Amino acid sequence: MKAAMLYGVKDLRIEEIPVPKVEAGEVLVKIKAATTCGTDLKIFHRGYVEKVIKLPTVFGHEWAGEVVETGEGVEWPRKGMRVRAGNSAPCLRCKMCQKGKYNLCENMIWLWGAYAEYIKVPARMVLVNMQEIPQHVSYEEAALTEPLA
Repeated sequence: MKAAMLYGVKDLRIEEIPVPKVEAGEVLVKIKAATTCGTDLKIFHRGYVEKVIKLPTVFGHEWAGEVVETGEGVEWPRKGMRVRAGNSAPCLRCKMCQKGKYNLCENMIWLWGAYAEYIKVPARMVLVNMQEIPQHVSYEEAALTEPLA
């Protein structure tokens, strides 16, 4: 599949990479819309925090698409469902999560990969931060829900 791979500051390359393989609990989504936000621009122009993004990586984090494959044990979402997910998911178990401060989770995971044909969504992200897109909402509108939140 084609993907925009980020290698460093102002170093974005279009490459051919394998379609990700899903494992238990994971979901593979065909990207229908991907948007660019201020965070993407800052990372591209000025750099990144290694806790949030590991290079090289498929760039972009605002997306919407259609589920094309589910890993073992996934009951929701179903194949063919229109979905989007935020780019982070708290663990729900650490000290900060127990205080309800999910944005300060000590074990936060991050999801990059919107600038590709497919994105593999980790199991925790599927459970904590994936939503079905209503039929009256376009893929483009759904991809913009992350910055609107």
